Amino acid sequence: MANTTQGFVVIGAQNIFFSITNLRTLVEVERGKYPIGLGEDVFADQSISPETVNTIVTALRAIKQIFQDYGIQSVHVVGSHSLFEAPNAEFVRDQIFNRIGWPISHLSISQEAFFRNEAVMARFPNFETVTQSGTMLIDISSGSVELTAFADGEFGFSRNFNLGPLRVYEVMRDVQRDVPNFVEVLRDFIDSRLLDFMRLLPPNVSYPNMILMGSSLSVFETLIPAGESSVSTTRDKFDELYQRIVSANDQYLVDHYDLPLSLVAQVLPTVLLMNQLVKMLNSQTIWISSLKLLDGVEVNQAIEDGFKPVKFDPSAEIITSAVNLANRYQVDPVHRETTVKFALQLFDRLKKLHGLTKRDRLLLQVAATVNDIGSYIDTHRHYAHSDYIILASDIIGLTKLEQQMVATIAHFHSSDTPQTDLEDFPATETDIRLRIAKLSALLRVSDSLDASRQQKIQQLSVSLKPNKIVLTVKANDDVELERWTLARKSGFFTEVFGLPVELKGGR
Repeated sequence: MANTTQGFVVIGAQNIFFSITNLRTLVEVERGKYPIGLGEDVFADQSISPETVNTIVTALRAIKQIFQDYGIQSVHVVGSHSLFEAPNAEFVRDQIFNRIGWPISHLSISQEAFFRNEAVMARFPNFETVTQSGTMLIDISSGSVELTAFADGEFGFSRNFNLGPLRVYEVMRDVQRDVPNFVEVLRDFIDSRLLDFMRLLPPNVSYPNMILMGSSLSVFETLIPAGESSVSTTRDKFDELYQRIVSANDQYLVDHYDLPLSLVAQVLPTVLLMNQLVKMLNSQTIWISSLKLLDGVEVNQAIEDGFKPVKFDPSAEIITSAVNLANRYQVDPVHRETTVKFALQLFDRLKKLHGLTKRDRLLLQVAATVNDIGSYIDTHRHYAHSDYIILASDIIGLTKLEQQMVATIAHFHSSDTPQTDLEDFPATETDIRLRIAKLSALLRVSDSLDASRQQKIQQLSVSLKPNKIVLTVKANDDVELERWTLARKSGFFTEVFGLPVELKGGR
């Protein structure tokens, strides 16, 4: 098992957060932050300046010294998606590695949402009880806003918007100078971005609870009692607070909310956004939490290292996110579940043949869930449309590479056969290409077993023979279409695994 106490660093748009945490107990030994001007560079100038790089390096050197003083050996450094928005982000990552010696992991938007969910599940008081009623978790960072819905104690869906207060401030700075009714213009701007989200909400589900968290809640964190991680307030009290803040001058905000002057310009976009969401969702209880992305990174590492600080299956959210995406594009749910069932059965019975991991099994399940979403656009080349829809969507919890893998697996589940030398796969390491090829081959076979879309096969038995794979089925109808389709699509399976596939049995 890994070291119990480890160091964590999150490079955000305005701060570098760090902690030293005992992963067995999730008790923090040390926690702090260093301000940086990364967000101003990225959102205004679309490039990270050398001066900002120097500021980041100086902060990381100080954090590294703290870690060394505590004798920390294992350090995890992650960069938020704001860092990697900059065109020169990879150059900056390389410069930091050469000067500090720490590699920086690239967090995708969906990974960040996943980590935040893990944070609230592990550390938010009475999370399971609160989320039995409809609950909207809202994370407000400098560059973006993540909205995640829970109902009946379970994850529902998540959506990200480029509505972070620093980003909005940089975008709307010229408007603020030119119009007399800036508050109204800003409110209209926020509303226009939220309309699509409101249309995605499931019908007949209310959200009486709202949990607010994130790095841009400084104006509200002073309300949290000392020693506590959250505080709740009623809708009426929130409305009073909103009126007081939106009409306050800069000096009042600095004095009463202990804000640095540099953050005052972000207060108005933050409170307007929160107020509009409270009204749109008709939330009656608003929780303000001090939890950050850093907390989720800690929890996720604890789970990966086997400490199990929370009682939930992280993969369940990934599957739910994939199902939500399939439902959005009206994928036939019965065929979808049939394909998933056969794919997982093939994976489990052929472990000795493919040698893949539990994470690969999850990627196969996700790909089997979403492989037909492209039919919403065009049934004839649906596999190609599935590819780019997946790449353009957020499947919560997947890395950028994993999302690319799922898109490619979905692309090649159909009759479009990749080259046997893997040239059609995205340029990456050979072992990744091999994983994609194996999972694509498994999905092609499982999809063939319901070629008629009538779920004729009621029972499937998978046998690994010395010279072939035998699929023995019991069906409620003729399976000649499935047999013919399998013969057409299983050639790639034979190329990958070196064994042909034979379908036996029938009605």
